[in-house]
Amino acid sequence: MYPTIVITAAVPWDGIIARPHHLARQLASRGWPILFVEPPVTLIGPFRNPALRDRMLPKNPIQDVEQGTVGHIRVLQPMTTLPFYHVARPVNRFNQRLLARQIRQHEAGPLVLFSNLPGSVDLIPWLRPIATFYDCVDDHGAFGGLTRSDVIESLEADMSYQSRAVFATADALVEKMAMYHNDVHLVPNAVELDHFRTAASATPHPELKDIKGPRVGFIGGIGAWLDFDFLHQLATSRSDVQFVFIGPVEADVSRIRSLPNVHFLGRKPYAALPQFLAGFDACLYPFAHSKLTESVNPVKVYEYLAADKEVIATPTRELNKFSQHVWLTPDAAAAENALAAILSGEKRSTMAEREPFLREQTWSARATQIESILLHHLPGNRAH
Repeated sequence: MYPTIVITAAVPWDGIIARPHHLARQLASRGWPILFVEPPVTLIGPFRNPALRDRMLPKNPIQDVEQGTVGHIRVLQPMTTLPFYHVARPVNRFNQRLLARQIRQHEAGPLVLFSNLPGSVDLIPWLRPIATFYDCVDDHGAFGGLTRSDVIESLEADMSYQSRAVFATADALVEKMAMYHNDVHLVPNAVELDHFRTAASATPHPELKDIKGPRVGFIGGIGAWLDFDFLHQLATSRSDVQFVFIGPVEADVSRIRSLPNVHFLGRKPYAALPQFLAGFDACLYPFAHSKLTESVNPVKVYEYLAADKEVIATPTRELNKFSQHVWLTPDAAAAENALAAILSGEKRSTMAEREPFLREQTWSARATQIESILLHHLPGNRAH
């Protein structure tokens, strides 16, 4: 019988499907009970995003969301917490103590803490897990907003020190974590291959019917990490092409929204994404160059490639790993040339050439790698 894995995630269970969702499902399918802890809403959260108001006082804080034959997943929606926890460490300690109490109300047995959040280090004294693992997926100090980078760096260093092992999604993050821990593992993001392969035979989603092609698409969070100058230049120069954005808007997009060939369709269900991809002639990964984006291993690029789509991407350290399959374009002029080539029928690589690469980039493979390290480090394992 495995101990329960507590995943403290940066995204809610019903939000955009991301790394913690995939790993939760994969580990549950291997027999691990999973408690997926959503990020709590702070007292000022609804002022910034009114949609969060309904989450301040959860009516059913714990829910069984998936019950498998061997493992199962429960989701905990925490109580509202104090803001500014990335500005003042004592606030984070208070919030995490409150969160530990809520977790222990629903799970009294042995726990393994598997966290995406450096602030979870202050959960450890109250939760008392039998082992802790830090899954570093972003350069958290580079996000900006209501944070102090020195506080986040301190939390991240402490989280690493208290972990049995550290996972990191990108080379830059591996190098950073290696300053704090001597057992750091590169575990990039991946793709649910069978799901996105269906795009090749799917009928384009009905919402695309009124957007006449050719269409270039982007799927994902639309935030300050995107290069909006690049997008504006590309969309302006190719006014005959429709640019479709799918995902929550978290930045000022008024400049490109005003263009007649740019369309924002909002967030769509994960199950429907292959249908949207089926309607795209090419896909975009238009990230701005920054400290944050240099450490992003792009889930969406794996998904685009699995859907057999040509990808136009701004180069980053992680994107260079995809160079034989992706059109790397440092500016809008290069992107315009790449788009012209794609629309004339050119391919950066064929699906047959991508297949060996994609078969190694599955969430199943990533979970196998992580599970072997978890088992190695759990108390009582003779290999440890």
